[in-house]
This record gives sequence, C-alpha cells and structure tokens, in this order.
Amino acid sequence: MTSWLNNISPGLAAAWHPVLRSSDLGETSRRIDLLGEPWVITRLNGSFTAFVDKCPHRNARLSDGMVVGDTLQCPYHGWRFDGTGHCTLIPALGVGATVPPTAQLKPAHVTERYDLIWIAPETPRAEIIDIAEWTDDSLHKVWMPAIDINATAAQFIDNFLDFGHFPFVHAGTFGSAEDSNISDYNVDKTNDGWGFIVDYPHSIANKEDPLVASGQHPLVQPRNMVYTFQAPFSANLHLELPLTGVVNAIATFCQPMTESTTRLYTVMLRSDGASATAAQAAIEYEYSVLQEDLVVIEHLWDNEIALGVGQAHSRADRNTVEFRRILARLLEP
Repeated sequence: MTSWLNNISPGLAAAWHPVLRSSDLGETSRRIDLLGEPWVITRLNGSFTAFVDKCPHRNARLSDGMVVGDTLQCPYHGWRFDGTGHCTLIPALGVGATVPPTAQLKPAHVTERYDLIWIAPETPRAEIIDIAEWTDDSLHKVWMPAIDINATAAQFIDNFLDFGHFPFVHAGTFGSAEDSNISDYNVDKTNDGWGFIVDYPHSIANKEDPLVASGQHPLVQPRNMVYTFQAPFSANLHLELPLTGVVNAIATFCQPMTESTTRLYTVMLRSDGASATAAQAAIEYEYSVLQEDLVVIEHLWDNEIALGVGQAHSRADRNTVEFRRILARLLEP
C-alpha cells in the first residue's frame, strides 16, 4: 500500500518544526504558517508561546491583538489569554467573572534551539537534530536569509540528501563529471531511530578555491561529505576539503508552511567565514547552488513523495529510501 507525504500530512504534527528566527520576535506577536494552519507566536512572561491563530470566541486573529502584561489580548472583544492558553479575562463579564470552559487555547510545545523558535503541535516523537559543529568555536556561523520555496519540505530534504544529481544539476557551481558514478556507501541509523548518518567521499569542481585560477590547485578536488538527517525535515552536511583545509557545515531546517510552500532556514558553519566579505561570498555561492536545485524541485510532477511503492529507486538512492522509511513510520497512527 502506498502512502504519500506532503506539507499537511497529519502525522507531521507530532514533530518539531522551526517557525521563526528568535531575533525576529519582538514585543508583539507574529503570525506564521505551519502544516497548512496559521499560528500566533508570542513571548509571554519571558517564554515563547504558540497557539492556533484563532480566538475561541468569534475566530478573530489573535496575532492582530496585543500583549498586555503577561497575556495576549484578542483584538475583537479584548479576551485575554496567559501562556498556558487559560482565559484570564472577559471584559464584557467583568473582573473575577466565571470564564466558560470552552474559552481556552491549546498551547503547542515550544522550544528554542540554534537561534530558532521550534514548535510541535502535538507531543513530538523525535528530538531536534544534533548539530555538533554549533559549539565549535573555530567555525563561524553564517546565516542565509530565510527563503520561501514552491516545493514541499520532503521534496527539499530529499534533494538535499541526494548526491546523484550533483554532476547534472550543479554543473554551473561545483558539479563534476568525474563524480557521476556513485560508489557503495553505508547508511548508519542514529540511536533514536529517527535519523541517519552517511559518510561519503567524492570529487567536486572547487570554484571557490582562489588557487585554482593561478594553477596551484586543480579544479577537480577531493571532498568528504558527512550527512546527518533527523526527522522530519532537518539535515546537516559536513564538508571537508583536504587541499584547501576548509571545513563547512551546512545545516538546513524546513518549515512546512502551506500544502505546497516551505520556508528554509540555513546556517553555514565555516572555518573561512570570519570576515563580512567571506561570509557574503559564501551566502551568494550557496544561493547559486540553491537556485540550481529549485529549477528542478519547484517543477516536480506534484507536491508529494511516495513513502511506499510509486517511485523507482536504485542502489544509489539508499539514503533517500531510508529517509522515506523513517517518514513513513512517523506518519503511522
């Protein structure tokens, strides 16, 4: 039996999703989209909160309201809700009046990690990905601007994990014809079973290396990749180039917004990203790589991927097949 995954598949509610850069949430509320539903993100009493963006009274957008003390006030009739979703005041009834039991909001699970606010509408089944490079002081954090794409989170991560497309899709950046044959590799599951690690050495056309132009280094160079994936839509790609000594980890986290749109949060942790010039060059280069991917994934047949039969696979796809197995388990009731 075939199951299909898109951005609004019900099982995704029981997982962590990034929804906002922490620095982008000020003293007011923010409306965001997640899994096809609007949410309101607020900081109340020093903690992040997340509720479906709908007042239980007359369905007004709570994100259009205001923070009053340690409560979120609805813009329509002034009902106030604390960080647990409890209604603390209905002005029309007066202070101390009995509040109807239906006048409550259901809070999502909320946490902060990697300078991002994450929410899980239901109890999450898997932990947030572990990015070992995050605490490495020798690496400089270079954030790309958040980017919205017309593809699902699963389609993007499927592409991110796949290295068979490099010589073809990325011929204009780092793709090398010498890298077209995929040698055998292992997919090692993480201890919790919700992710995996792939270690794969290969070759690239290293157009970022300034010594290529002078002839001191060859264009085609060895590169070692270590992929780490964690359900549902987070991945980290650790890259090492022996010839240049550059270490670059690309961590990407997906926010499945609507049925067919996804927001990407990407941070590079680079050994060569100390200066503003180097950081900007890295952003521009990575953006060029992304644009090559989007030419393909924004024009796929539909906005779903098959988790069972329904797509052909080869032995080169063992990591993306494992990705599908893990997501299929996440969707199980």
